[in-house]
Amino acid sequence: MPAGTLRRSALTAMTCALSILALAACGTTSSSARSTATTAHSTTTTAATKTSTTVPAQIAVSLYFVRGADLGVADRSIASSADPRVTALQALVSGPTPSEAAAGLGTWIPPGTVVRGLQVRGEVATVNFSPQFVEAGPPAVLSARLAQVVYTLTTFPNVERVTLLVAKSPVTSFGGVDMSSPIGRSQVTAALPGVLLENPAVGSSVSGSFHISGITSINGTYDIQLLDSTGGLLASVTNTAVTGATFSQTIPFRRAYTGTGSIRVFARPADTSQPVEATQFTVQVNS
Repeated sequence: MPAGTLRRSALTAMTCALSILALAACGTTSSSARSTATTAHSTTTTAATKTSTTVPAQIAVSLYFVRGADLGVADRSIASSADPRVTALQALVSGPTPSEAAAGLGTWIPPGTVVRGLQVRGEVATVNFSPQFVEAGPPAVLSARLAQVVYTLTTFPNVERVTLLVAKSPVTSFGGVDMSSPIGRSQVTAALPGVLLENPAVGSSVSGSFHISGITSINGTYDIQLLDSTGGLLASVTNTAVTGATFSQTIPFRRAYTGTGSIRVFARPADTSQPVEATQFTVQVNS
């Protein structure tokens, strides 16, 4: 599923580099949430030379939280580890930070949920959660909870589908979704807002150009605007929205600006009896 070619390429390189350092093959990884200590340096010594390879202390990941029962995205820098997919999943189950919560993001993953293991083979990620993950809830909540996990993991380029285990037992159905086979993003679209803006997201910075990408789940139109701190328009676009489509576009700035700005997203269904969805969050801008 789409999430931006550049981001997926960058994450491919990062995942492979980190997997080599951890002596695990990229794309076939078995990890435990209990063994994700950060490795800052790896040093190899020979009789003649000493070579030091530095692993970045932080990596950028996209975490899929919720606004109500709909998905919302946060960009966050997290400590690097042998497997960034495990680290991202641990960050997801820990919930949004105070600044992410202030931007309207929440989570339907129950408190106390623990990632007990993650294994990736053949583009399928198998996650083992503690029993808290399957805490009962309304169908919309369960669907959003499942979508949080599926969308977060499938931002990584070698993960296309997800299988769940709870206490090592397979989950065959969750929130009305048949999980007897691995599922991808197309099986959890009920949690999508009219327009899911994946980039930029909460926690992002906009520098050099205003590039947008995401998913539409309505037929109609959508508007995306970048504003300065006084509400002045810096960049904007209006496009046609089609259910199940993705978009990626660079929008020119109307003028130079550096400082705190905000992004507004409007999803306007063709059926005028349906409400217009509006989302707004702040970003740092350097045009």
